Amino acid sequence: MSISLSSVRAVRKWALWSAPRSVILLVLGCAAATVVTSVWAASDFRFQQRAVINLGILLALSIGFQEVSSKVEKTRNRIHSARYVDMSSVWIFAAVMALPFSYAFLVVALLHMQLWLRVGRPASNLPHRAIFNVCTVWLACLGAHAALLSFPGAAPLPSGLLAIVAVLVSILAFTAVNASLVFAAVFLSTRPEPAPFRSIWQDSFLEFSTLCLAGLAGLALIFEPWLVVLIVPAMSILQRSVLVKELQEAATTDAKTGLLNAQAWHRVATVELERSVRTATPAALMIIDMDNFKLINDTYGHLAGDDVLKAVAGVLTDELRTYDSVGRFGGEEFVALLPKVDALDALAISDRVLQRIRDLRVKTRLLEGLEIGDLSASIGIACHPQQGSEVEGLLHLADSALYVAKREGRDRVEYSNFR
Repeated sequence: MSISLSSVRAVRKWALWSAPRSVILLVLGCAAATVVTSVWAASDFRFQQRAVINLGILLALSIGFQEVSSKVEKTRNRIHSARYVDMSSVWIFAAVMALPFSYAFLVVALLHMQLWLRVGRPASNLPHRAIFNVCTVWLACLGAHAALLSFPGAAPLPSGLLAIVAVLVSILAFTAVNASLVFAAVFLSTRPEPAPFRSIWQDSFLEFSTLCLAGLAGLALIFEPWLVVLIVPAMSILQRSVLVKELQEAATTDAKTGLLNAQAWHRVATVELERSVRTATPAALMIIDMDNFKLINDTYGHLAGDDVLKAVAGVLTDELRTYDSVGRFGGEEFVALLPKVDALDALAISDRVLQRIRDLRVKTRLLEGLEIGDLSASIGIACHPQQGSEVEGLLHLADSALYVAKREGRDRVEYSNFR
């Protein structure tokens, strides 16, 4: 009895119950659908020797790959505590293709159990996330299975070129179901604030790439099971390509804001300014410095200050163009190079940025319900070709203009008149 009571208390502590009602309904609905459909799949279970052999091959390769790739994942976690890249969908989708569907839930359950034990258990109040992840994968398997069955003569695949079409359609169905459920959960959890859909889309693209490998693995299991071993090197290359990309991002990105760091910004801005010189087009350099930022850190703490910096970085990302070079120089200072922007346009853009910063109400991570407002910034501007054609020179003049803005009362923009 004590065990059951402690289990009930543990469930009551889940962070799920403090989430919006729509999120709770989504998670519980997916869990209920998973239970019902898994019972339906299990009711059709029949022992088949080849299916058991293929199941053993998939499980052995999955466990072996996770052990071999653990060093890469530890390196990724040291970079910026990135979450684990789960490539188990390769084996799961291959099982949907090549095994009787009643075996598919075994693959989903066993692989996620092994992943849970190998990579780490979720926080005591967040097990619903692990449950939701398993449910989305299983429901995606149902979508892929239904897509395969929609093709005539699927046993397990139709013949000829139709087999390729069937595999591609089932991959799209798997991706669509999985991504849609994740999108829905993130949207319902973060509204009215914008959800990080760009990150989710990048994850979906990686998932689609792994599923293409899964299609090859499924074909190998159908026609020559031991050929599936050749999928492992391709998976290793894909996983390492993710690591290389993240190493590149870590080397060029400011960890607090996601903008370019000072060194990376200087390199990019130099290239852009040289292009402006060659094409005889204008360019503007802006330095944006938060007013009285030390007071925010002293009053609310440095974590709250970091939240403010992230919010200001979001303003700059929204107000400036995608090809403008925006970076953080350190502390509360930001810098941007705007190609094909003259002095008048730069002043108008700066006014919009200042107004957006005035309108900010930043929620902090430590003080629930508290919003930091009454924010302001000062901006200094220097332009090519009026003030020069080198980044260092424009930086110096923009910094001088920024000093004037601070001296004249802050919360304003000043344009350098020096040549």
